[in-house]
Amino acid sequence: MKKPVIPSAREQDVEPKRSIRWIILIPFVIVLGVLAAVVRQGEAAPATDKLEAIKHGPHGAITAGDASIKKMIRNNIRLYVKAESNDYDKKGLGGISNLEISVTNPTDYTLDKVRVKIMYVKANGSVYETKYEDFLSVKPNSKATHKIPDTKRGTSVKYEISSVRSKALGLS
Repeated sequence: MKKPVIPSAREQDVEPKRSIRWIILIPFVIVLGVLAAVVRQGEAAPATDKLEAIKHGPHGAITAGDASIKKMIRNNIRLYVKAESNDYDKKGLGGISNLEISVTNPTDYTLDKVRVKIMYVKANGSVYETKYEDFLSVKPNSKATHKIPDTKRGTSVKYEISSVRSKALGLS
């Protein structure tokens, strides 16, 4: 007859230790998640929200000096000035036509020159050609649009603002 197997003291201790680990680990992870949410909520608002808060006080009165507004816009110009394209035509075997690029200036200052980098991308993902388009004298709170010449190659277009110049903002 075989003797009944009695679990050793070592085997009995393993199971409670594992459950204690989980009991400690789960609340710890939850607390970390709550702390992360609280920290994210307290982060600074985007610069565009800050600009609106500074520019317009009660009844539209300007509450901060013009110099501080200029400095904030100058330091965050890429958050304000945006480039976008229309729904251009793509030819079956490659080629882009009817492409228009627009630059939006939501600031209260004239932008003397905005240079946009335009990259024509081939089907395999590599860049076929890179061109630059200059937008001159983009008025405050306006949008300027340029028609871009057609190309015989490329299946898509990528674009980004390369540089911004503005005497009014001190950007040269």
